Formats: sequence, C-alpha cells, structure tokens
Amino acid sequence: MSSFDLTHFELLDKPIFGKAVFEPPFKANSSFVDEARFVFIIKGQSNLYVPNDTLSLETSDCFLMKCDNFVNVWKKNEDEDKSQVMVMHFYPDVLKHIYDNNIPEVFKSSDVKPHGPVAKLKTNEMLVNYMKSLEFYFQNPSLMNDELIKLKVRELIQVMLNSDHTGVIKNMFSDLFKANAYDFKEIIHAHLYEDLSLQDLAFFTGLSLSTFKRKFKTVFNTSPTQYIKSKRLEKAISLLQTTDQRISEIAYDCGFNDIGYFSKLFKSTYQVSPSDYKKSLV
Repeated sequence: MSSFDLTHFELLDKPIFGKAVFEPPFKANSSFVDEARFVFIIKGQSNLYVPNDTLSLETSDCFLMKCDNFVNVWKKNEDEDKSQVMVMHFYPDVLKHIYDNNIPEVFKSSDVKPHGPVAKLKTNEMLVNYMKSLEFYFQNPSLMNDELIKLKVRELIQVMLNSDHTGVIKNMFSDLFKANAYDFKEIIHAHLYEDLSLQDLAFFTGLSLSTFKRKFKTVFNTSPTQYIKSKRLEKAISLLQTTDQRISEIAYDCGFNDIGYFSKLFKSTYQVSPSDYKKSLV
C-alpha cells in the first residue's frame, strides 16, 4: 500500500464519495472553489486551520467545510497506524443534477449571517450508521452506480439536517459555495501562535508569498518574521509572569516547536534566559 491511497465514486466526472488511507504526519493545503466537503474521520487526529480559526479534530469527528482555503495538518497516530477519512464532495452543478434542477430551499441564499468556513457536527447514531452503509460500497464497489450515488448524497444531506440541532448546518447550506471575506489583520492575528509557515499565511490571504510580504510590511510596518517573533515573545513573557507552566509548555503555546531556538531567541532579545527570567520573578 502506498503512503496515500484514495478510492472514490464519481458522478458527472467529479469525485463525490471518497475514502483516503494515508501515513501521518501529513499536511494538505486545499482551496475550494465551487466546492464544499463533508468529512468523517475514521481514524486519526489533526489540526484544521482556516483563515480565521483552528479546529482540533480526532477519530469519529465529522465536519462540514464550505468554499474557502484550508490547511489540514495530520498528526502521527500513537499506535503508528495509518489515518483514514471518508470525504463527500458537493458541487453546485452536481446538486442540480441530483435534484433534477429543483434545488431544496435550504441551499438557497438567505439573510442569515454568514457562518465560518467550517463547522463540526456532533457525531450521533444516524451519522455513524450512514458511514457504515457507505463503507459497504467501498468494500463492494461494483454495486455502486449513479442512481445509488444520488440517493446517498440526498441521504447524507438529510442526515446532516436531522442532526443539526443548532441550525449551524442549515445556515452553512444556504451559503455553501460563497467564500467568506477576511481582513488581512484578522488572518494574521488568528494564527500568530500556530505552527504555520509564511507560505500558509499567504495561502489564506490568496496572495503569492512575495506579494504577501510586501502587503504585510505596508500593514504592520515590519517584516512578517519580525512581527510574529515579537508577538510570540511578548506572549512568552506574559505566560512566564502569570502561569506556572514549564518552559517547554510555554514555548509550544507561543508557537515555538524548538525549545532550544526559543531559549536562544528569548535570551538574545531580553538578555536573560527564560528559566532565569522566571526565577527572577520569585
């Protein structure tokens, strides 16, 4: 088996239902245009980054992703096993085909306030049983056909709506293929302490890396690297002053995965090591 195995069923030459089995750690950058997805995690854990937020996900979680940009970082499983996900794709033209051009009202734009780009659903018996029924067809692909695909899509939509006790999914359905607009500063401040690269941040803004750096300098009057370092160090100082966390925990909470680098940067900036600084507060 290769490091990433994907099997899927198509309708109108587009993937509709897919199952992926892959070796974590694994990072995926995805940009959805005229597309949305429902994802069920059979096994695995990840951090799903969106332009203005981060979601922590694990085995048996399921979530709906509307048209937008996403970075999904899959973590290594404790048992060293592969991760598995089931993915359902939604497209405007395919939905029209499935519903014979009579799209349900739930998919039509409303005056409801736009929702964020992703929403978790509470996993329940209906969703679990639906996934089991879909797994049967991945084990017996010759039994799947276009009419069954249409039925399974409609069934999934109904199951999601029946599981939607807060109205969030219904809200997202009404705006599923319209990307949200974000303020440049909003994106930066949402991910100051995350393990994301400048390329990832540029991806969220829809800019090339060079254009992103130029705009960053215009907005913040400094380079992105310098700004992010200073903000992370400011948070580290605050945590050292107000918590009993270990130095390693503070480093991770501030976005530093290399404790040695964090200590070196801290000392070069404040002329004292993090540990000595903490001792001085006693």
